[in-house]
Amino acid sequence: MKFMVRFNTAPLVAPLTAQEIQALKQRRKQGEFGPTTPSLYVVGTIGAVALVCGQVFWAVAQFIGTMAASGGSPRFLWPLLLPLLTIVAICAAILFMVIRKYLQRQHPWTLLARFADVNGMRFGIRSADPRYPGLLFNEGHSRASTLHLFSPAGVLADVGGYQYVTGSGKNRTIHHWHFVTFRLPRPVPHLLLDAKANNMWKLTNLPKAFESSQRISLGEPFDSHYRLYAPEGYGRDSFQLLPPNVMEALLSAPVVYDIEMVDDWLFCYTQSQQDLTNPATWRLLEVIANGVLGSLTQVINRYTDSHLPGQVAAPALYGPGTPMPVAPLGRRLRSGTSPGVILLVIGLIVLIGFFLFIQMTYILAR
Repeated sequence: MKFMVRFNTAPLVAPLTAQEIQALKQRRKQGEFGPTTPSLYVVGTIGAVALVCGQVFWAVAQFIGTMAASGGSPRFLWPLLLPLLTIVAICAAILFMVIRKYLQRQHPWTLLARFADVNGMRFGIRSADPRYPGLLFNEGHSRASTLHLFSPAGVLADVGGYQYVTGSGKNRTIHHWHFVTFRLPRPVPHLLLDAKANNMWKLTNLPKAFESSQRISLGEPFDSHYRLYAPEGYGRDSFQLLPPNVMEALLSAPVVYDIEMVDDWLFCYTQSQQDLTNPATWRLLEVIANGVLGSLTQVINRYTDSHLPGQVAAPALYGPGTPMPVAPLGRRLRSGTSPGVILLVIGLIVLIGFFLFIQMTYILAR
């Protein structure tokens, strides 16, 4: 089945009229795009900085009033004036930058909301706890899609920002990602393509690692760019689902994504910038949909899981709407040791080695 995905990016570059902005703001007030109030972080930051500015300004005013009332010029007070004015200037600059950043964030949502309307999609400023089977969507807590566009039908299901939180208190960390979700015509075995270009020290940038026994080699040049993971016993299936034309489409994509296929979904993950207000981003998504996904669709429609009872190794065609199940063994990869644990172990080994070296040096010096 051949298909062609095309997005109308004119709404991203055409100026917004006052009437359009007013109408979009009214829809936002009605809760159509998600939360209608600024985040607690923004409100808290603005409030704290404003409070400090007010306190310092009051102290400066008191100082000037004291000087004017005394009619004198106590020299011991003058050195305090410059630091106070400096603090006021710094607080004012911080307050200005926070407010400016908040206002800048208000502009993209209007463009994206208009773009969604024209392209038959929906827009969300923040959607809590998106329920997808991809590996990112079960990590941490306080999960949310941000500034994302989604559609209940079509090849492109969801695209935007994503964040989740790990830890609490001083150890609280917010993890920021960008993702694209495509629909596949049928369920497939769980496959993960870990892009090497965005890894560090040969460790995956993904929050979850998988057992090395599930690594599959597809040969060069593919192995130089991706690590492929497939459930044990699904090596042959990987070759069926990732034939040369699909691999070529992946390698020719202008941006590097980590790619996951699970159930009837295909996910693309990146921590790099993905500006949805830039028409070039949507041209890239067209390349992925028409190139990678276009090639995959033809392969998936011919694929049969030979691990199911009564199935043969040769692929068989299924009619439209016919479910193609996947054997339990192939539905999920087995998790391995996470990158964080590996780094912690390496750090402990280095620290222990350092102390042993210091101790041996001390003993030899005696």
